[in-house]
Amino acid sequence: MEKIICLSVVKPQGIKGELKAKILADGFNSIKNVKKLYDQNGKEYSVSKIRDAFGGFAFVTLTEVVTRNDAELFRGVDFFVEKSQINKASDEYFIADIIGLEVIVDGVFEGRVTDVISANVDMIEVTNGCKKWYFPHLKSLNVVFDFNSGKLLVEKDKLDGVRFNED
Repeated sequence: MEKIICLSVVKPQGIKGELKAKILADGFNSIKNVKKLYDQNGKEYSVSKIRDAFGGFAFVTLTEVVTRNDAELFRGVDFFVEKSQINKASDEYFIADIIGLEVIVDGVFEGRVTDVISANVDMIEVTNGCKKWYFPHLKSLNVVFDFNSGKLLVEKDKLDGVRFNED
């Protein structure tokens, strides 16, 4: 069971032990059905309620946290979730699954994915030796993620004009 980080507690909310947490997943809809969370040490917590706090935050109520004093102990705690609990569309991927893929441009190895920089348009960082280059993850590029072979496939003519090298 693979776990990924999904929430980072900012502060307690109210007097009943609710936590305000920054959503580190792909928005509230991706975590709204989460039932179990795990802290950095692997300790399991049961989610009794989770609601949208808007602006990239959620209010989380854990069965094990019943007072504000209990909630104070969770400031700065990161919570992890089993990947299978995250809601995602069939054409969406976890960044953790993309990192490390070989980037193949028209059949030629061009490096490995070393990061995905989230912005208005996600930027894929590719490293080959000590050189880095980037390209936006746009539908028009027709990027193919082949997780079975560990490759990200893209056509050179699609990258023209959108690929840039780090100086």
